[in-house]
Amino acid sequence: MKFRKLMLGALSALMITAGFTACDDDDWDAIKEGSAIEMAQTRAFILNEGSYNGNNAGITYFDWATDNVYSSDLYLAQNKRQLGDVGQDIITEDGDIYVILSNSKLIVKLNSVGVEKARMSVSSDLGDPRYVVEKDGYLYVTCYGGFIAKYKASDLSYVSKVTVGQNPEYIIEEDGKLYCTNSGWGADNRVAIVDVKSFSTASFQEVMSNPDRIIEVAGHIYVQGYGAIYDYPWGELKNGKYTELGNASNWCAYGDMLYLVNSVTDWSTYTTTNTFYSYNAKTGSLNNSSFLKNAPSELATSSVYGMTTNPKNGDIYIMTSDYVNNGNIYHFKNDGTFVTKFASTGISPRKIVFLN
Repeated sequence: MKFRKLMLGALSALMITAGFTACDDDDWDAIKEGSAIEMAQTRAFILNEGSYNGNNAGITYFDWATDNVYSSDLYLAQNKRQLGDVGQDIITEDGDIYVILSNSKLIVKLNSVGVEKARMSVSSDLGDPRYVVEKDGYLYVTCYGGFIAKYKASDLSYVSKVTVGQNPEYIIEEDGKLYCTNSGWGADNRVAIVDVKSFSTASFQEVMSNPDRIIEVAGHIYVQGYGAIYDYPWGELKNGKYTELGNASNWCAYGDMLYLVNSVTDWSTYTTTNTFYSYNAKTGSLNNSSFLKNAPSELATSSVYGMTTNPKNGDIYIMTSDYVNNGNIYHFKNDGTFVTKFASTGISPRKIVFLN
């Protein structure tokens, strides 16, 4: 016990923000997991994209039960080196964390406290890695060379690839099939569909021009893109047909609900206006009223860079960026009630994953 007290005293200089909730579960301990700092069991990790060629992508840790933030780059603190650039995607599976660094062409595997377990360089023949999904012990990564690449989640070793289309972006798995958007930077308008078991060839479904995001909500698949005139259309992909439902530049989901924002910028004044609304995937009903309550006024005109829900309780986190300074996180309860705002401690926060 005396040793522990001395150790925590020596490490306290690393903690910029005080007040973290200690873990009450004797079966889990951050220090035993290899952490250099004490961490709550209710922990969340923000992937900060950083700036292109800046080698300043990073991960911010906060306690999602209290919103207390460790105000330094967690990856740097745990691993004594920079993560890379740019931070493109982050997922968690079976207690491990997987991060995609697009410009650095890396897949990085971390344990549940952010200590690196493995990293893999993505072959230049595949192109820059973009987004990742896990299924049955394998990672499926979209790569800008026109492929979905398959890796073993255990050690990140490369397995094989499937050709899908130009500049594939977001990817999901649903009912044994992989779905990824082919943006083509405006030259493609298809979603590629690949059977996970055979992982050999892709079929295609046309959607909007320059598709980007894809998400599954309550068994329904929705696609969002830039569109031919950058008006951010989105709609449902069902029975081989795409049906447009609205306009949105970002989204997140919990249960049956899809939460959306449509950001419109007047480039003559560089003024952005955000419209928040929701869609019930189960009933197919659109609610044009904002799902947010008592939101800070600046959120109406800030650049929304990411939206994430906590799968533990449905709380909503909206991330903003000015692409130069550290971004901000706006935390709302699942019913839309504003909780708090805190800094992401990194440039352009993109996505949050949650563990407990």
